[in-house]
Amino acid sequence: MKRSDKLGYSIASTGDAIAYTFIGTFLMFFLTTVAKIDPAKAGIISAVGAIWNAIFNPFMGYFSDKVRTRFGKRRPVMLAFSIPLGVSLFLLYTVVPLPENLKAIYYGLILMLFWTSYTGFFVPYLALGAEYTTNYDDRIVLRLYASFFNMMGILICMFSPTLLIDFLKSKGVETDHAWSLTAGMLGLIIMTVIFITVHLSKSKDLPCSKEDAPIKDKRKGIPGIFAEYLSVAKLRPMIYLTIASLASLICYAILMSDMLYFMTYNLRFSPKIIALLLLIRPLLAVAIIPLVGRIAIKTDKRLAIIAFYFIGIALMVLLHFIGIESKFTIALYLLALMLCTCIYWQLMPAIYYDVCDYDRLHSGKSRQGTIVSFQGLIEAVAVGAGSLILGTLLKLSGFDGNATVQNSETLARIETCTTIIPVIFLAVAAVSVYLYPITKRAHEEILRDLANNKQKD
Repeated sequence: MKRSDKLGYSIASTGDAIAYTFIGTFLMFFLTTVAKIDPAKAGIISAVGAIWNAIFNPFMGYFSDKVRTRFGKRRPVMLAFSIPLGVSLFLLYTVVPLPENLKAIYYGLILMLFWTSYTGFFVPYLALGAEYTTNYDDRIVLRLYASFFNMMGILICMFSPTLLIDFLKSKGVETDHAWSLTAGMLGLIIMTVIFITVHLSKSKDLPCSKEDAPIKDKRKGIPGIFAEYLSVAKLRPMIYLTIASLASLICYAILMSDMLYFMTYNLRFSPKIIALLLLIRPLLAVAIIPLVGRIAIKTDKRLAIIAFYFIGIALMVLLHFIGIESKFTIALYLLALMLCTCIYWQLMPAIYYDVCDYDRLHSGKSRQGTIVSFQGLIEAVAVGAGSLILGTLLKLSGFDGNATVQNSETLARIETCTTIIPVIFLAVAAVSVYLYPITKRAHEEILRDLANNKQKD
């Protein structure tokens, strides 16, 4: 692959990261402290969005594999969903003058629109990457390029909202309007970077001909879609990958949501200090990308993920017992936070690509969209589950969104939710990754078998 190909594909990861991170990090905080919604209800709103995405994902994966146009298979779908994705992000962070119950319904519906749009972009985008190359090491490199832009998106998402909202408020803008303007700006960035990738990836998503028509399924309609999805779900590698992804992303969702509460109420940091600390996490992730890539290429993606996960787990457990108070322990916390939340995005998508080859060998079908849609489904379910867990724990501990100081039980619960509880899920993920059967050597054998089958045909 040319460097221009890698850059052209990867830039849309900036939009992916902004959309997912802004929801995962700021939505619970916005709903409970700005929109003044009860924490348990805010958790339920996130769960409703996750349930909807679980229903919609199979349709999107199936649809993405069947689309054939003169503009290609993946790019037209990415383009179509990019606009409602940006708009729904703006609407989701707009305070509406409604009673609390109606307000909760409003945010639930807009969150459903957001996840529909996000999945509509994300599934064909991730599937497009699987079609760039089948080489094991090249896929790692492609995902590391994407990870770099992913971290750029996180930098924008972490740094700009806190500072921009603080700046707008200093200029006399109401808090709720400051949040809306910030979300609108981020939505515009998301649409722009997706447009750029759609334009630059034309050479990899060529116009379709009659010969490109997908294999017709014996079962049609909704039963056919779910039969296809179930067929993919039963693949042995997919079972372990699903467990690993779900556990990793629940850890991610809890950590990213609780991080703001922890820095605001436990550490008592100002918005500017919080913005600086939020900036450090993705900067550390960018710095570690070459090391992650080198280890993954020289050994195996699985082993690299497991090694970094366990370092993150060990650091979080240590910090729980020694406390996070000094500059040194805060630095350790940021390092652990990065390891627990960033390694997944750097390597896991490339593992999904390997399952596409495994499936092609065993089924004879090209179902990249269906396979990678599992990651989109898991992302939404994990955000919903993580937010529901955190919201419930905050509610039980007596969290008060109107208070500037929380009680001791709430502070203790917030600390546990940023150290011990998330890494329990991460340990489950590490075990599942270890059991995942497609090693680097196994993937090479899959490609040889595919090549032999093609020669026979």
